Amino acid sequence: MRDCSQLAARLSQATLQHCPHALAVALGGSQASGRHDDQSDLDLVVLLAEGPLIDGARQVAAVLLPLVTEPVQLVGGPTWKEGFGCRSSVLYADGFKLELFVVTPDTLPVVERVLRWQPLWGSRHLMPLQAAVARQLTNDRIAARAQFDVGYAHMSICRHLSRGELFAARHVLCSLVAIALALRLFQLGRAYDPVASVKRIVREGLDSDRVVREIEAASTLLGGNDLQLAAALHALRRVCWAILRDLPERSKGVCTAQQHLEEIAAAPERWIEASAGQVAAREYPSPSHPGAVSEVNAPHHLLQGHRLG
Repeated sequence: MRDCSQLAARLSQATLQHCPHALAVALGGSQASGRHDDQSDLDLVVLLAEGPLIDGARQVAAVLLPLVTEPVQLVGGPTWKEGFGCRSSVLYADGFKLELFVVTPDTLPVVERVLRWQPLWGSRHLMPLQAAVARQLTNDRIAARAQFDVGYAHMSICRHLSRGELFAARHVLCSLVAIALALRLFQLGRAYDPVASVKRIVREGLDSDRVVREIEAASTLLGGNDLQLAAALHALRRVCWAILRDLPERSKGVCTAQQHLEEIAAAPERWIEASAGQVAAREYPSPSHPGAVSEVNAPHHLLQGHRLG
């Protein structure tokens, strides 16, 4: 196990001394929350003054990466990672990973994980920005983001299924699994964070949660054929919509957006129906009844599920 505290302190001090545009350095991830273990990596966040982000990230990497060079390693970045910042990563032979995230005040992501960053120095610059992020994380804003996430993934999956692009459909279905888990966590009072939701289920002891089990059952269909993928989509869409409809204190805007989400879903689901033509097929298996059969073709049944759900 590496001494991440010592490494973070060394890199933080080097940033202070050699990166004149740096305003703060903070710990992120499990090291910041105190939930790290022997396999945890080190996430270090560098806040720069306003300016070209990619150039700034390259300058930070040029200063810090030589300090962590080892005979066997792979280096990636800097590249933009949505919801995090401009990332440089280093992989080591013992399984350790270092991630450097560079942000500016203007590119600071409006996500809950920012609130957990622990400043090593520069708190007078970072903490007001964290407070500004906290003020923006209203239930309405989070619901709007989740509604868009669900709608975007759903439309993409329908498009891929209608074209027979099953690998692409599986790829986006994995994203929808993460979104559904994030919505369940949000419903239970946690942060809405599709990037981290797949990890947090086990860490927060929610393996046996009823809704989580329903999502898990849908996810087991992702290795199947087009009918099973359509079944997974239907199940995940049903879970997501049920949670979104059940959010407490929904504003008029959130309710209207939910109506729009459901109306927008109708046309993409008809793509799947049209792609099947008039060829009858057995009903796709449901997560709870994998052997169930029917004379209704799967895409048509998927559309009916939308109308009845």
